[in-house]
Amino acid sequence: MEWRCEWCGKPHAENDPPCDNCGHGSFERAVVRRTDLAGGDPDTMTVWVCTACGREHPKHAPPCSRCGNADLERETRTVSEAETTVPGYRDLVTPQYLAVFLATLALAALLALGATGTVDLPGFPDNSVPSVDNVPGNGTAAGELSLSGAETAYLGALGDRRAGAGLDRLDRGDRLDEIARYYNQRRVKQVFDRGSVPDNDELRDLLGSGCSPARFVSNSLPVGTDGSNGVGERLVDSVGADSPPMLADADRIGVDFHSAGGTLFVTQVVCS
Repeated sequence: MEWRCEWCGKPHAENDPPCDNCGHGSFERAVVRRTDLAGGDPDTMTVWVCTACGREHPKHAPPCSRCGNADLERETRTVSEAETTVPGYRDLVTPQYLAVFLATLALAALLALGATGTVDLPGFPDNSVPSVDNVPGNGTAAGELSLSGAETAYLGALGDRRAGAGLDRLDRGDRLDEIARYYNQRRVKQVFDRGSVPDNDELRDLLGSGCSPARFVSNSLPVGTDGSNGVGERLVDSVGADSPPMLADADRIGVDFHSAGGTLFVTQVVCS
């Protein structure tokens, strides 16, 4: 041991105050390993103890540095292995430390889910897409026509035409589908039930910063009897007339079909 606390005499392996025994902020390079006076035992050392106040000194140099007493007695101290061993990282990982670490990770994950709207937490904005009650018509089928099949057929036909024009196919997002459905159902209620469509502020809140700029493209087609592929082709033809053609400036899309009164209501949300 090369260093000792100047106040209490606690030995330390390095000059790295404060003392872990008394908290004193200064060490002295005065530890003397006296194996010759302690029987040759490498785990012992000699200290000089003040007979008045008990202050330990590394060498016989009266008076006492604490109280000024001139009488110092020699004593032999045993140095434990714990005093000379530096703890490793594994020694620091206690069950209490692990519990705190795991709790912190769980809290961080919960806050992240709240910030993204995956779960509802107090103090975080609720950006879930609202539902629309009592919507006239049918959102799943129009007679024998499956509306989800028609949506898939439309996006496939649109992707083929975009590929032929050297454009990438559009990525379809679940949340964009939900927003398109919300807007489309509000359109249907506006036509049949004196409702209203969402205003721009509400749409911006729902879309957030991840879809900017965004456009809503709405169409109304006769349901017809030409099946999913026929509906998809007819809708692509109508989108082809849109400016720009084939939604050329978009890279993501959400789409919803809804049938009411013999009309197929279509709303698309596209993000650039």
